[in-house]
Amino acid sequence: MKNILFISIEESLFIVFIAILVFGPKKIPEIARGLGEGIRYLKNAKKRIKNEIIQNNIDHKKKEFPNGKNKHMPPYSVKRNK
Repeated sequence: MKNILFISIEESLFIVFIAILVFGPKKIPEIARGLGEGIRYLKNAKKRIKNEIIQNNIDHKKKEFPNGKNKHMPPYSVKRNK
């Protein structure tokens, strides 16, 4: 069985017991809900930043190569004069 955060079942039950003693059973769901909202906010922020970086890269490539072609690369077919 895989231990989460390298702690055993007994240690995690002890932590839950201490949390109930400190915060009370009515406050635990509110704390868990707040943690969930915080994690969701971080995931959404990460997704927005990633999309912004991707969009900036696409815009940069369009400005650099307006026709989708690199002006420094030769074309695939070269016509030679005879």
